[in-house]
Amino acid sequence: MKSNSLTLSQAHKIYTGNSMGLYTLKLSVGGVLMYLATLLTMVLLPALDGGNITTVWSDYNASAITNTFLTMDAGIVLMITGLIHYDKQLPGGKYFRTVNGGFDTYRKMKNASLIARVITLISIMGAGAIIDRLGLFKLAFGTSDVIYIGAFLLISIGLVNFMNLIRNPVVIGLSTPFIIFAAGLLGVILPNILDGKIYFALAVAVIAVPFIVISQKVMLNDYKKRKWSK
Repeated sequence: MKSNSLTLSQAHKIYTGNSMGLYTLKLSVGGVLMYLATLLTMVLLPALDGGNITTVWSDYNASAITNTFLTMDAGIVLMITGLIHYDKQLPGGKYFRTVNGGFDTYRKMKNASLIARVITLISIMGAGAIIDRLGLFKLAFGTSDVIYIGAFLLISIGLVNFMNLIRNPVVIGLSTPFIIFAAGLLGVILPNILDGKIYFALAVAVIAVPFIVISQKVMLNDYKKRKWSK
């Protein structure tokens, strides 16, 4: 199969063994389950320590804590997937330089991974909105919180791409979690300042789309120049 005939999903499967669709499904289900597990743990642990489940649930319901956990769990997924690379010195790195299509296949794989991450983020935010609408765990400003958190986490995807331009891997590893969670926390804090009005969040989401596209191109071009053949 010629490299230019490979789809994004096929390129992703060469690198990971999973098609783009299956990878997206796994990330989305895993992220949603992690959020549900966090909410349950948040209530059950105090109850096991002698607390009242109803009281604990009431204390956390519609509070910034619930919003923060939604940000944290989605951010963990973005952080882990955003740091996956196939540098030449890493196990398997030399092999992937020899696969059909070379860097073009790598580029398609990274673009497939990016799409999967965005869909996963939307899925986790959607789960948060559904849980809020069902009244299981209310967010402080409901759907507005989901839009704010999702918009700023979208921005963090582009910021992490630009962080990969840094030459020191230790700096990248230490700064990436900070950037993702700092962006997410803006999504938690700003609805309180702006009284839950979504206009600013929608503007951030619109800006995030071209920002991600540009950052992805810049990151991949830099990776090809500095790391692919070295």
